[in-house]
Amino acid sequence: MTELLISVVLGIFLVGGVINVFLGGLSTFRTNDSLSRMQESGRFAMELMRRDLRMAGYFGCRQALAPEIPRSESALTPGFIRNTLSPAPAGGTDLLPWDFRFGLALEGFSAVDTDGGSGWTPALPTTGEITNALDHSDIVSTSRAEGVGVVVTAHPGGSPPGSANIQVDPGSGIDQFDVLFVTDCSSAAVFQVSSANPDTSGSIAHNTGVGTPGNYTKSLGRSFTGAEVFEAVKSVFYVANGVNGRPALFRNGDELVENVERMRVFYGVDTTTNRRIDSYVRAGTAPLDGLASVDPDWEGVIAIQIHLLLSSGDEDGLTELPVQVPFAGGTFTAPDRRLYQAFTTTIGVRDRLP
Repeated sequence: MTELLISVVLGIFLVGGVINVFLGGLSTFRTNDSLSRMQESGRFAMELMRRDLRMAGYFGCRQALAPEIPRSESALTPGFIRNTLSPAPAGGTDLLPWDFRFGLALEGFSAVDTDGGSGWTPALPTTGEITNALDHSDIVSTSRAEGVGVVVTAHPGGSPPGSANIQVDPGSGIDQFDVLFVTDCSSAAVFQVSSANPDTSGSIAHNTGVGTPGNYTKSLGRSFTGAEVFEAVKSVFYVANGVNGRPALFRNGDELVENVERMRVFYGVDTTTNRRIDSYVRAGTAPLDGLASVDPDWEGVIAIQIHLLLSSGDEDGLTELPVQVPFAGGTFTAPDRRLYQAFTTTIGVRDRLP
């Protein structure tokens, strides 16, 4: 009996040791796996944002094109972008929705309260590009021309100027209802394609009364023969709850990267027009006090600093106590026992760099 009891005790110690080694190995695996996933997700998120943000305001071969304000149907002045999308200006009011203001190269909205519940500054405009954004995180948007430019082979001036179809070689890949930039080293115009088969015909019509939002005028303001046609793109990055119920990074309503808990955005502003950054500020802070449509200081942003905070997501209980992580100039205190890691990058706006 004594020998049996000794064997049982030794067996218990042995099994306990094996279980302890197994649990320790499992904990190490969970921790290392979560760290690897966070690092991969962080690098991927930064690369996706870098591709879009560094091209902010790219409208062709000219570095700086300004929105035509007020929008008109007369001859287009060099140095400006005409936007012919509906609705038409009414009196002194331009009713064009924010989603189609492609002349706004770069714009941001900062979380008023980093714990959430107070919205953004400047106030977020009405938009269909953002769905259920979490207001503890910042929002950044950019507009640009995208794709390989398709050369305009002919564009009769017409009356009003630029009212006839734009001609390109067949096989351009352009579809009906695409919203396009036509741009060169002088000026640019934004319009929606109204022709049913532009890819095969090579004729890109921009008539009124077709599509959504459609064009309020056919006048592009000039002949664009020799210019290039690109897709007009607005990208809006924000944080919202993803399919797993945890915060994630979104672009225009599409989930890109899961487990992105927070986003902070700082803008490197040149206030002396010497192409050098004088300060990094958040949106809603001087000199970037207002919306880009009314605050010309947004044209002085030449770099964007992105801070992302990622978590281990569904893997909770990985730390003995909630962690504290330096993040965007402050300290983030975790509300749980997940792992958290901060990622930072600075992106130069290519068309505004020296």
